[in-house]
Amino acid sequence: MKSVFAGNFDADSAIAAAVELYGVNATTAVAYCALEAYLDRREGDHEFWFRIFAQLRGIPLSDSKH
Repeated sequence: MKSVFAGNFDADSAIAAAVELYGVNATTAVAYCALEAYLDRREGDHEFWFRIFAQLRGIPLSDSKH
């Protein structure tokens, strides 16, 4: 399924918007975005928001799909 967000935002812009809107709760808000995308089976959006979540938490991600 096509991603709604990944083509429209870069990671830095998404992080800046989340922090501006949600402040200290930005990581939680982004986690909910990732969860909602996962439950809706929007794979591209889930991957996008999960990467944003990981970046906010300082979790290094591999680019490998394995």
